[in-house]
Amino acid sequence: MKYVKIVAENYNEAIKKLRIDHGDDAIPISHKYIKEGGLFKSKLFAKEVVELTAAVKDKRPFPGASLSSQKKSTFDFIVDDKNEPVKSSKVQEIIDRASSSASLKVDSINKSIDSLNDSLNSLKKPASSFNSDPVEKVIPQAALNIPSKEKIVTDDSNDELVKHIEKEVHEIKAALNKLIENQSKEKNIIEEDSQLAPVREILLNNDFDPQECEYIIREVRNSISREELKDKYKIEKSLKELLKGRIVTTGPIQKGSRKKIIMFIGPTGVGKTTTMAKLGAIHSLREGNKVAFITIDNYRIAATEQLKKYAEIMRIPIHVVSEQKQFKDVIAKEKADIIMVDTSGRSHKNELKIAEIKSFAETIDFDFEKILCVSANTKKTDLEQIFKSFNVMDFDSVIITKVDETSYIGNVINVADKYNKPISYFTNGQEVPNDIRVADAEEIADMIVREPVNQ
Repeated sequence: MKYVKIVAENYNEAIKKLRIDHGDDAIPISHKYIKEGGLFKSKLFAKEVVELTAAVKDKRPFPGASLSSQKKSTFDFIVDDKNEPVKSSKVQEIIDRASSSASLKVDSINKSIDSLNDSLNSLKKPASSFNSDPVEKVIPQAALNIPSKEKIVTDDSNDELVKHIEKEVHEIKAALNKLIENQSKEKNIIEEDSQLAPVREILLNNDFDPQECEYIIREVRNSISREELKDKYKIEKSLKELLKGRIVTTGPIQKGSRKKIIMFIGPTGVGKTTTMAKLGAIHSLREGNKVAFITIDNYRIAATEQLKKYAEIMRIPIHVVSEQKQFKDVIAKEKADIIMVDTSGRSHKNELKIAEIKSFAETIDFDFEKILCVSANTKKTDLEQIFKSFNVMDFDSVIITKVDETSYIGNVINVADKYNKPISYFTNGQEVPNDIRVADAEEIADMIVREPVNQ
């Protein structure tokens, strides 16, 4: 099979010329309108003619090929966008390659669609318009995966072929549209990622897990419109709202209908004693409640002396105890509304010492709150171990200390969220009683987003 091009004034003349030159076995493939005869090889004064591409039998046999293989090859080729023969089995491969780089192949696919549409138009024309017999086998059937037929001779079978070709055209167009749509989505995602890059940086700086960062970023992207993604203030507001929804707070410590015991626990050096003094001053001097201090920290003399000094200034009674029985008796006899208990700082790796503090807690029969104090500048990996170790005491809430010493507090918020522990207070300095704040979800979210944190 070889391919020839016929140029004539119109399509009917091209068909006649094809029949005369190559006989009735010649197969029209496609046609297009071109300009010819322009002045000085330009399009000036050029006239429009039809260029018909057709397949004709090659009388010379392929070397080494059998008669059956030569016959089969007649219907086993199609013409690509360069009018070169291509095996029909490669059609899907061509489409796949086009799909992998749609931006470079769109023109080629469109040419294929135009060629198929031209063939459809030629099939739909009445047979009389050709001044010849109805055109047979206009497009090779193997190229379109159409069931093989020896000869198309009836209008019904011709209509069926048209339907098959139309289906192929629609499938190619659908694949192309899907490819362009996917490319557009990928482009939008890349643009959105660049716009949301500051969000990712904030979350990573606050020690959020990478997976959690991606989840929050996806939530931010879904919560606002594409136009709003161009506005950094809209992005910031959306992020704050999402973080706010993850932060649970308890509100301030309230005096109950009966004696209330507050025990402060946590690792050494986080500021438990100073934090207790601040809350003692607030309840005693500002709110007029009867407050008493108990310390079971017999390991740090300086801490005990410091608490005694605070108690003396605020005129709050203080008890230093070392045994569980003494501890229980003092609590029973003390007439204060709120009794605050300072414990010794213990490494989260020292399970025995934590168990010792727990044994004191188990002697209390009154309203009882256990508050874990953790420093905001603690690494997240250490925070997770601290929460895990002290959770044997089933503590009720968390106080974040030393917020003024770091730019990021999301590490504590993230771990507290995982352990379902609410935040009660945060401290932002050493001054008693001023540098302590009741935890507020909106304020904490604002501190995470609007870094650095300086109070």
